Amino acid sequence: MNVLGTKFLRRDARERITGTIKYTEDLVMPDMLYAVLVRSPLAAGTIRQINIDAARQVDGVVCVLTAEDLPDRPYGNFLRDQPVLARHVVRYVGEPVAMIAATNLSAARKASKLVETHIDPLPFVVDLVAAAEPQANPVHAVAGNVLDAARIVRGDVEAAFQRAHKIITTRIETHRVHQGYLEPRGVTAMPLADGLSLIMSTQQPFGVRIVLSELLEIPIGKIDIQVPAVGGGFGGKLHVGYAPHASVLALATGRPVQLICERGEDMRNGSPRENSIVEMASAVDSDGLLLARKCNILLDSGAYALDIQALNSMAAFYATGPYYIENIDLSSRAVYTNTCPTGSFRGPTGPQLVYAGEAHLDEIASEVGLDPAEIRRRNFIRKGQRGPGGEMMSDVTVEQCMDTVLERLRAFRSEKPPVGDNRKRGYGFACTWWSSLGTPSSAVVQVHDDGSATISSGGTEIGTSVISTTLPAMVAEVLGIELERVALNNGSTRDAPFESGSRGSRTLFSTGNATLRAVNEVVRQIKEEASEMLGVPAENLILRGARVEGVGQSNVSLPLAEVVSSARMRSGPVVASARYKAVPSEIQGSTLDNARVARLGEATFHCHGVEIALDEETGRIEVLRYVAVHDVGRVLNPLAARGQVEGGVVQGIGYSLFENLEIDEKGAVRNDNFHDYRMPTIADVPKSIETIFIETNESATGPLGAKGIGEPPVIIPAAAIGSALRDILGRQPQRLPFDAASIAEFVSQP
Repeated sequence: MNVLGTKFLRRDARERITGTIKYTEDLVMPDMLYAVLVRSPLAAGTIRQINIDAARQVDGVVCVLTAEDLPDRPYGNFLRDQPVLARHVVRYVGEPVAMIAATNLSAARKASKLVETHIDPLPFVVDLVAAAEPQANPVHAVAGNVLDAARIVRGDVEAAFQRAHKIITTRIETHRVHQGYLEPRGVTAMPLADGLSLIMSTQQPFGVRIVLSELLEIPIGKIDIQVPAVGGGFGGKLHVGYAPHASVLALATGRPVQLICERGEDMRNGSPRENSIVEMASAVDSDGLLLARKCNILLDSGAYALDIQALNSMAAFYATGPYYIENIDLSSRAVYTNTCPTGSFRGPTGPQLVYAGEAHLDEIASEVGLDPAEIRRRNFIRKGQRGPGGEMMSDVTVEQCMDTVLERLRAFRSEKPPVGDNRKRGYGFACTWWSSLGTPSSAVVQVHDDGSATISSGGTEIGTSVISTTLPAMVAEVLGIELERVALNNGSTRDAPFESGSRGSRTLFSTGNATLRAVNEVVRQIKEEASEMLGVPAENLILRGARVEGVGQSNVSLPLAEVVSSARMRSGPVVASARYKAVPSEIQGSTLDNARVARLGEATFHCHGVEIALDEETGRIEVLRYVAVHDVGRVLNPLAARGQVEGGVVQGIGYSLFENLEIDEKGAVRNDNFHDYRMPTIADVPKSIETIFIETNESATGPLGAKGIGEPPVIIPAAAIGSALRDILGRQPQRLPFDAASIAEFVSQP
């Protein structure tokens, strides 16, 4: 009965391995139409005319729409700045200007090539620094391109800088990266007599429903979002995507409409991790203690604001890292450019801020004559101290994580390289903290007359197995039944309760808490009924082995099924719903200006270490061995947790060494395929990824002591690899990624 903490397999493994699981594109509706978007070839321009006459004449074409056919009603998460189709002006290469629905995909594509777009070029800006200047060409009809500014201030920064022993500055420039999911974005919209139904590959169906309701003026309850299998998301499927386009076409034609992106289309017009510039300046005393920090961050939003406002606040918050700095002035600005909009990617802003902060700290260590580990020990935040948002720290395990990594690195160093391998070895590490997003969740748990149970959850299974497997395992353990006896009702906003989406390391934390509350209420109902039946106080009863029995009185028991059946007849079905939202920590001592996501709920701590081999002539870096240490509280699903870490490490290596979504001087993506956009393959995976979990610090607020682990593994590798480069060269790059050409040039510099 006790499966949590043991190695149990995910319940959808067979379907996924055999390829029988269904994705959005696999689900073909009767009388379905196929949609294609016509996109702008320019980064900025005035739409003079869009001629769709020839496109309408193509055999099989049912509908061709432009902005003139739609209400002027922009949409967005925080800022309603994005039209379904460009109206009057275009703002990036690839912005949709028309859409076509046809009886077959070939006809739709043929028609799209016949749409004549007459767009007069306008001045545009694709460079982040240039766009942030007050005199830059405006992307929107407002003065300036800074769409959001967040700031966190504490103490007297200027006074601390004046008394400093040293002031060290660092400037880090980072790049765009695509989420690299295997299944491109797609949606099928179906008109109903009184509403709308969608089949969609999304991480946040309830969020999509809210946006569509406002955009289309349809009551939320009359829109259903069904989520089949999702072939990867990593934040790239959090947004509304092409649901508005498919929905508008479906309502216009009265028929189901499917819109599936081609790979290149998805690469060019996705919502990649934003490129950024991070400038840090820290004041330190002669002992290497951090007295104060100033940080200025620029994030490239692209042409529209998807969720950049939330990311902007996160960037400011994570600018301190897991260190105590009494005096801080942390500022982040999100900036419009004439490029495709950016958005969430696993660990939003994390890789940039962790790399900048850890590289900055290593530079400080060098300046004051301390080794990298010692300067961290002197500055780690401690229990009872307050984070940048003023939140009180409870137990802090970052030093334990670091010491575990350092022990493994010493073992790596003790081994000699193979004979004939003349590449230089480097050993590095990096530390960070993170937080689980505590946005609202709900769950329903029902126990049936045969003692089996059903959990209803609106969460999306995106590969972590939390929804498909871990939540049912939690229910099974609390009820004392086999995992196979727990069914999952999931995948439709109409049938399942509200969920904030699979994102932000929150699924196990928030959805798990809601589930635990619901199943605990069910247990209370069962014990109450059994108490009447057995004549034993409810507090002296336990559920075990599909029975309800007295504590220490196994002979005083009843089958769970019998108790549940009796309860249903006497007082109603054994069912409970519950909701959860993390309580924000109290702000003290810090001023938060427009900082939306600036407070940790419960911090988690992490440290990674790496051994690399550097070919100085070619600049090629090979990651040889890797160790990842994470404080995750109680590990409920060891196989899934390990998979999260290993996958995150490989994804982080890709971010560090290979991946770079290149934008040319005209605002177009250069490398829109998996050949030119270099993602890590099995040949790039280290021969050893050692995963170590610190389980001595169970969560005070997480379900059954667990903490979130989805994002931290991906945000640290760049910083650890940069540290290893410093170990070899005595310095490290100020720009990502570390591709071979860049590193060869860096090595050659004096």
